[in-house]
Amino acid sequence: MLERWPILGRSLAAVALVLAAPQPAWVEEEAARDLARARQVERRVQALIERVAPAVVTVGVEDDEAEGGPLRSGGSGVVIEADDAGGWVLTNDHVTAGHDQVRVGLPDGRLLTGRVTGRDTTGDIALVRVVAAALPAARLGDSEAVRPGQPVVAMGNPFGLAGDDHEPAATLGVVSAVNRYQGGEKVYGDALQVDAAVNPGNSGGPLFDLDGRVIGITGRISVRGGVRHNVGVGFAIPAHQIAIILDALKAGQAIHRGWLGVRFLSTTDGAPGALVREVVPGSPADVGGLRAGDRIVGVQDKAVDHPVRLQNHLSILPAGTEVGLRLVRQGREVEVKVRLGPRPEAP
Repeated sequence: MLERWPILGRSLAAVALVLAAPQPAWVEEEAARDLARARQVERRVQALIERVAPAVVTVGVEDDEAEGGPLRSGGSGVVIEADDAGGWVLTNDHVTAGHDQVRVGLPDGRLLTGRVTGRDTTGDIALVRVVAAALPAARLGDSEAVRPGQPVVAMGNPFGLAGDDHEPAATLGVVSAVNRYQGGEKVYGDALQVDAAVNPGNSGGPLFDLDGRVIGITGRISVRGGVRHNVGVGFAIPAHQIAIILDALKAGQAIHRGWLGVRFLSTTDGAPGALVREVVPGSPADVGGLRAGDRIVGVQDKAVDHPVRLQNHLSILPAGTEVGLRLVRQGREVEVKVRLGPRPEAP
């Protein structure tokens, strides 16, 4: 074949000669440095997994609600705080499946009974209290500082593979995007999108940064062709959303997502912000004095350059939160305060 393509043949021969020839010392030194850096990252990830794995748990529910009954695996979770009497486990609301009692398996072999103390049903978060001594715990990190391309480690119990020893699996990837909105029955309002493999059973498991901080709770995957397995697009509830409601979850308070009561759209002149098209009569926005034609350019201390950003900011806030809105009204900037109401029930 090479006889028919003499130029290709000569090119391949030249490449072979270059590869076979001794390389300059600086090339070998650079390759050695690259390998050393790769090994350093590898060791860092291995050390991270070893350090945080004891705090990653399996979460299951008993089919008959009676202790000792058949255990149905639900997913994963992570201990985020521990004290002398026990600890607090974060997981997804859909993992607990409406049960008030769950079983929590630790990598050290212990199987504990946990009580669900609080739920954010729409936001898909549940907090579980377990009573046990010497619980390892991870800590929440700063998810608002996360940027696309940042390496992350997702841990949990995919497909129930942890088995009776409750040893978590780990996958390495990067944050693909931030500020993703995923609606539906469960609203992931300001989600982190990751390419680290997450599958059924990973739900409720932690997403770690390379400092070992929990920057999110994985709970949703993109599905193609009706097949529920990883396609490279997973979503995690960010830690900053969880931090807003954590004390209320501990206290057993009911969490309701906030509602402003406006319909908005993109501006027609390319100006940043969300243009209020309609204010729902009697809504928090109506009571707070918003008007059709207002352009919302800020929520609290966060800029709104597009309607989706307004949706992101508002969707993570619970009902009862007082928010400051920066508006442009008839060419002048105006600030108003609005107390969010509970999201209306779907008809």
